[in-house]
Amino acid sequence: MNLVTNMTEQAPNPVLLSFKGIEGLGQKSLTFLFSSQKTINYKIVEEHPEAIEIIDVDHHLGKSAWKHSQSSNREQPVVIVGCETMDVKNGIFLQKPFLPRQLLAAVESLVTAVPNKEYPTGDNTSVEEKTQTPSQAKKALLPNPSFDTDKPERFTHIGTTPDVDLDNPEAVAQVLYDPGQFLAQRMLELIELAAKEKKYIRANCCSVVFYVDPHQGCIRTLVKERNLRTFGALPLDHGCFLYQKEAKLPADIESRGFSYAYEPFIWRMILAGSRGRLPENTDLDQRFLLGHWPNLDKLLPFPHLTQISTAWTSGPKSIREMAGTLEIPQRYLFVFFTAASMMGYLHPVNADGSPATPSSNTENNSLNKGLFQRLLKRRSE
Repeated sequence: MNLVTNMTEQAPNPVLLSFKGIEGLGQKSLTFLFSSQKTINYKIVEEHPEAIEIIDVDHHLGKSAWKHSQSSNREQPVVIVGCETMDVKNGIFLQKPFLPRQLLAAVESLVTAVPNKEYPTGDNTSVEEKTQTPSQAKKALLPNPSFDTDKPERFTHIGTTPDVDLDNPEAVAQVLYDPGQFLAQRMLELIELAAKEKKYIRANCCSVVFYVDPHQGCIRTLVKERNLRTFGALPLDHGCFLYQKEAKLPADIESRGFSYAYEPFIWRMILAGSRGRLPENTDLDQRFLLGHWPNLDKLLPFPHLTQISTAWTSGPKSIREMAGTLEIPQRYLFVFFTAASMMGYLHPVNADGSPATPSSNTENNSLNKGLFQRLLKRRSE
């Protein structure tokens, strides 16, 4: 009996969902929504300690369930939906009305908090890679001994986007997204504005606040590190995303807020928003060269990060060439390209390595390339 084959054929544990204060047609609609998803296997349960709870606090049963959860200090991941905004420490709040894709993104952003969901449906990583010992994993991922091997996010979940036929335009369209609809793109713009104006920028997003601090080169907020991914993964409601200049930081941010340096914060937000997808208008045949090796001591890593970095440092290659050369799930290549290009690490080049003028297909996506490097340079001057 082939042990590897049997392990490969075993279905991953489903992600458990529990509805509170959602009944009748609403419950049927949500059950259909989650059961029709192809990349993650969801199972609806009445009650389970490992389930992600979706609670409608406008319903008396939902309000009661939320009060019970707060009084018992449970750390169970939760999505709260309601008409009035509220702070949710161990999950995310969605204000009504919201789109189905916003709810799906909110739940997927919490999947990694569920113990029985170590390897999501759609993960094409080999059994050997999944079951390797910590020492083997470190050896596979780390380019130098200075890398912090104790980081719990070293195998961070970046999404479940499946591989597609890169020669099929319709298939490629399924793995494209608009970065402008997510937090990373907006925060890049605000970082540049704060650096230019030399003032703090307050940004309201999804019922929480982020402050851009140009003096210390960081983002300040009351959001804990383990909850950051949620806000990066949710499509923005641009009508509720507001920002303004501030002369100073509030006392609560100064005294008990968390501080995240620009580079690792933006990298983390891009990974969360991309979820293994490519920016729309990406030219698959444009060759790129990695001009700046990502600092793995500071940036949130994921499988094959070093392998991809090495390949794009060795010489100019297109996404199509990289996908044909590297025998890895495409989502790792796509999320690296998205993050590295948005942060100015990847540069379009000709076959001989000389700088290339972006083609019309990548012109829009190139507007923000190099922005982050300019910010770093400005701060050092």
